[in-house]
Amino acid sequence: MKKFSCKDNPLVFWHGSPSGDLRGGLTGLHIGTKKAATEALEARIGIPATGEWDGTREYGKTLLAGRRTMKRRGKSCTGLNCDAPEGDYYPVKILKYGDKTKIPLNVKPEVAPYLLIGDMTNTPSSPHSDWKANGYMAAQKKKGTAKRGYFYKNISEDEGSISATVPNGKHLLRIKCKD
Repeated sequence: MKKFSCKDNPLVFWHGSPSGDLRGGLTGLHIGTKKAATEALEARIGIPATGEWDGTREYGKTLLAGRRTMKRRGKSCTGLNCDAPEGDYYPVKILKYGDKTKIPLNVKPEVAPYLLIGDMTNTPSSPHSDWKANGYMAAQKKKGTAKRGYFYKNISEDEGSISATVPNGKHLLRIKCKD
């Protein structure tokens, strides 16, 4: 696997996954900045009390940040984190992937870098709105005709950054970063 410079590289996109796989959901597989991917993953499964989701720690054995720790670290209340207790805690609730299958507690969540290798309908300089790109992808996936991805401007995670939704993991190539 070739190593790339990932820092501030517009060709590198990031995906946050509870298990490191590329399954996607009803509105496709989402990629974006490292910050956007991290925020989306943390909203889905929680924020580690220390460190980050790097694929080395088991979800069910990782202490998650409670409200006090989130406040101290400057983290926002989003998704699962809005229901967090005051103190740090271990996950016990069985969560679901975007495709509605259960997330086992023994997965190793990570935020990882990828190159976009599949066809897209637009460019990063002409992104759709967040809701429009998701709607286009959801409709095409429902019909079974999704073949190209859509760039969009984020309204939530890393607000204002450019992300993309693609039909599946075949649109992406996992890379390693040298920085």
